[in-house]
Amino acid sequence: MELLTGSQGAPVTVTPSPPPGIAEAIQRLLSWLLWIGWVIVAAAFIVGAIYIVMGDGERGRKYLFGAIIGAIVMAFYGAIISGLIG
Repeated sequence: MELLTGSQGAPVTVTPSPPPGIAEAIQRLLSWLLWIGWVIVAAAFIVGAIYIVMGDGERGRKYLFGAIIGAIVMAFYGAIISGLIG
């Protein structure tokens, strides 16, 4: 990205980069969030199935629908994060 020109007319360029160690920490955090998200999706599916078996179909359908929506979001997690960051 060319921002300024120096006194000699040479362009001054700036290349943004995160501080050392931050990229790895962010990657680890995002990996944990992905793992936790899939656990929550699986738990919502199981809870929904249990509610349906126990006779509370309305609540069970809400959990199952939420699990399906969560699975779709988690499937596109990488693309969503790349779009937000980059």
